Amino acid sequence: MLPIQCRLLTVLTVWYIVDEKTPGILVFLWFSLFCDYYFMIKFPRFVPAVMIMMVTQVLIIGYELQVRKIGAQAAASSGQPYFP
Repeated sequence: MLPIQCRLLTVLTVWYIVDEKTPGILVFLWFSLFCDYYFMIKFPRFVPAVMIMMVTQVLIIGYELQVRKIGAQAAASSGQPYFP
């Protein structure tokens, strides 16, 4: 559970440090993934944990950007509940 909790803090930082503006979110998301790749290359024994952290981060940010683009009702129509 530690990789997911760590990634949640990173996602919140990526989302709010740029005041929820999409270009800034994408830049900080790239930078965060860049840092994750560093840990994956530098410490290969942590590859599974780093991959979980990366996937979690992309899923959270991607879903929020999708909701922003198509709306909450359209995003929730696929069966995935939307929590504001």
